[in-house]
Amino acid sequence: MIKQILTITGSAFIIASCQEASNTNSINADSMATEQPAVDNSQTNNTKYVDLNSGQPVDLYYDSKKKKTYSAGNDEPVDLYVNVATGDTIYGEGRYVVNNYIVKTEDGKYKLDNRKIKIDGDEIKIKEGDKKFKIEEGEMKIKDGDTKLKADADEMKMKTEDMKTKTEEGEQTKTKKD
Repeated sequence: MIKQILTITGSAFIIASCQEASNTNSINADSMATEQPAVDNSQTNNTKYVDLNSGQPVDLYYDSKKKKTYSAGNDEPVDLYVNVATGDTIYGEGRYVVNNYIVKTEDGKYKLDNRKIKIDGDEIKIKEGDKKFKIEEGEMKIKDGDTKLKADADEMKMKTEDMKTKTEEGEQTKTKKD
C-alpha cells in the first residue's frame, strides 16, 4: 500500500510541478492523472494520436494560454484523444491522463465519468471508492483509508495509522512512529 501511495505521490508531484512550470516538455505519465507532453502553441505533423470520438488519427497542437488541445487540421478543440505510443487516453483540456475515468454515452461519444473525476481549470478531483485525490492551487491531497498525503512544491506530509513523515525539498526531515 505504501508503494502505491509513493507512486501516486510521485506522479502527483509531476502534475503539481507541471501546473506551475511554463515549458515542461518531458513528463513521466504513469499515474492516474498527469499532464501529457506536447509542443505548446505550435502545429506539429504527427499521427501518433487518435481522436477518441471520431476514431481517426489526428495531428494536435496545444494552446498553453487556453490550456486546450486542438486538431491541427481544423483548429477544433479535441476533448479526448489516445496517445498511440503509450495507449493512454488524454483529456485535451490540461492534458491529463484519464484512463478508466471515461464513459461512452448513448450517442456513442466519450466523456469524463462525472462520478469519478471532476476537472475545473487547474483543479482536479478524483474519487474511487474510499480513495480521494485532489489537486488545487498547486497543492495535492490524497486519502486512502487511514492513509493521508498532502504535498505542494516545497514539502510533503504523509500520515498512516502508525506513522507520520515530513519531507522538505526531497529530504526526509521528520518521522514519528506511534
